[in-house]
Amino acid sequence: MNAPLRTSTAPISKWLDVHPALGISMMDHLFNRLDGAYPHKWRSAFASQDAIINWRESWAETFEEENLTTAEVQTGWKACRRLYDWPPSIAEFLRACRPALDPLAAYHEALSGLAAREAGEIGLWSSPAVYWAAVGMAYDLKMQTHGQIKGRWERALAEQSAKGQWEPIPAPMLQIGVSAGTRTTSGTEGVVDEMRSAWKKADAQFDHKRWARRILERVESGDKAINLMQLKSANEALGIQG
Repeated sequence: MNAPLRTSTAPISKWLDVHPALGISMMDHLFNRLDGAYPHKWRSAFASQDAIINWRESWAETFEEENLTTAEVQTGWKACRRLYDWPPSIAEFLRACRPALDPLAAYHEALSGLAAREAGEIGLWSSPAVYWAAVGMAYDLKMQTHGQIKGRWERALAEQSAKGQWEPIPAPMLQIGVSAGTRTTSGTEGVVDEMRSAWKKADAQFDHKRWARRILERVESGDKAINLMQLKSANEALGIQG
């Protein structure tokens, strides 16, 4: 699809600017992707070129207001193929871009992530919202059971999720110019590369029980840093009695 010319009502938006790598705007690229995901159904909803222009401008304006990232939009259109038999409305597309977090899965992810960061590792985080909610409740997460903090955790997670955008997840302190055991970094660039690699793996397939298996592995290896609360949570997540 050729990129339509802007009209006087077009919002100023990166989504409408021609992307150097694509040769068209990101919004036109999304149009083509949705057209491919919904052959005949998608394009038939637009009676004229003006209808396409109206769609572009309306969705671009919404993306700007919601502070959507390109990664979230990519997640959204891929999810639409699984969620919707018919082309999505803007409300449906936004929900696909930012699926609701499961508070219990996020709780276990937080325990695992905090433990990893204490060991000088980045940890795997499915969303920055989980990280920032965990940081704000780090002490309680370590010292109390899920039942004791369930309500507060869910509120903290909901508050973070509602923000829609977050500060980048910082590298753990042990990785910034300090050796963690036999593991060292080669400076800021190495940390950034590791973070990007971790995010790609998490985006491809995030295992919400990996943290539990890892805790048990550390216990079996004789790691004394694991406390009873972490071990209990890991056993509960994996359905292990004891």
